[in-house]
Amino acid sequence: MGTLHNIDDAYAWSISRIAEAFRIDRRTVSARLKTARVEPAGIRKGHPTYHLGDIGPALFGDVVTGEENEFANPALMLPQDLKAWYQAQREKLKLDTELKDLIPSDDVARAMAELVKAVVNPLDSLVDELESKVGLSGSALERVQIIIDQVRENMYLNAIRGGMEPEDEDDD
Repeated sequence: MGTLHNIDDAYAWSISRIAEAFRIDRRTVSARLKTARVEPAGIRKGHPTYHLGDIGPALFGDVVTGEENEFANPALMLPQDLKAWYQAQREKLKLDTELKDLIPSDDVARAMAELVKAVVNPLDSLVDELESKVGLSGSALERVQIIIDQVRENMYLNAIRGGMEPEDEDDD
């Protein structure tokens, strides 16, 4: 490194030095600085230099520009960055699955089916049980059957809507 004549020179780096320090490809550094519209702070040995205070947010933070930035939109990433981003997303999904923060959809469907069976099967025999063992009247049994049918219908609607709340319904 050369001698410093001004302390501000210590914080003004070239694209090559930025790329080397952060282990990022020079083309990626250039693209991110361009996307963030970072203006050179000066010129040293014929090459533009950029102030560290400006390059930090451009390389690693949310850049406020009039357009979407490449960090938020994979369509704007360079191919090697896009590949790394997708690999990172795959690894994140694997880790989330291993930590049980993410459950495969087949496992969720199986668990939901078991839950529905555990609730529906006793409901199917409830009216018969109430008639034979409790001796409820016909009108009471009819009301119980209506309520059971409503519960089953709500379960069905929630299952096909993906767990969303059912719409307001009039109670009978």
